[in-house]
Amino acid sequence: MRAPPFVLRGDDGVWSGLSIELWQQIATALKLEFEMREFDYDPDGLLNAVERNEIDIAVAALPVTPEGEARFDYSHPYFAAGLGIAVKVEPQRSVLGTLASIVTWQSLITVAGLLGLLVTVGALIWLFERRRNPEHFDPRPAYGIADGVWWAAVTMTTTGYGDKTPLTWRGRTIGLVWMFASIFCIALFSATLASSFVVGKLKTGITGPADLPRSRIAAVAGTVGEQWLGLQGMTARSYPFVIQASKALRRGEVEALVFERPILGYMIKEYGWKDLVVLPQTLAVRDYAFAFPHDSAVKEKINRTLLTITQRREWRETVQRYVGASDGGG
Repeated sequence: MRAPPFVLRGDDGVWSGLSIELWQQIATALKLEFEMREFDYDPDGLLNAVERNEIDIAVAALPVTPEGEARFDYSHPYFAAGLGIAVKVEPQRSVLGTLASIVTWQSLITVAGLLGLLVTVGALIWLFERRRNPEHFDPRPAYGIADGVWWAAVTMTTTGYGDKTPLTWRGRTIGLVWMFASIFCIALFSATLASSFVVGKLKTGITGPADLPRSRIAAVAGTVGEQWLGLQGMTARSYPFVIQASKALRRGEVEALVFERPILGYMIKEYGWKDLVVLPQTLAVRDYAFAFPHDSAVKEKINRTLLTITQRREWRETVQRYVGASDGGG
């Protein structure tokens, strides 16, 4: 069953994709001979075949669900991802327009908070260092706090000039705590700017999950996205395939599409849809796995090999190649 980027089939008939490559590595390691059976556009047929023991293993984009566990057995998870929200964006802006889109209340508040934190840390380090370490932190309050802010900024950005160095144990304790706290601050600042950039490009008023209840939403019939929307009490316009739902979003028939995040990202990139973007938020994170009939004779040895392969650096590189860094492998 084709489900990019997990399962792909080229015009030459060659199978590829994240799930396919993992299975091929497992089969090679265990020296298993196998025959591929295609259930294209027939997910129910695939899962029914597993349940009836007509096939030995289902290799597809299969999220682990309680309903599935009652019908068949899952392998160990090999990929973790969630639902994403795709929306339509405005045409490409000028450089000035792009910069203006980043300047939002959210980004301004984050910058102000970061500056306030730098001043606070700078003042603390000055209080402890001003007597024992006047060469680096001037005893005069205005100059000394400025020295402290400079030290805090240099430490946070890991520039490490070394011109300001705490000498007291209290100052070094603050320095140690600030080094680790800085990692979180930089990550938060970067995420806020990225979120502001994406939100600033949106053509609709949808900036996150909170906007979905008052929006026209598309979902693919029988998928986790449709189920999640139903559990949230939201009604979606149902489409049989994600390609149809995506085209409806591009035409403006709906304002958002809720579907598996890695598949949305891959399709937008593959088809060059510059007018669609996936919002930064991730909903309902699920594990992806293979499916076996109950009492499968090959499940245990496949599971052991799967765990070995997914711990390797090569597997992380494979995940990066197909879905990028936004989602994680198992």
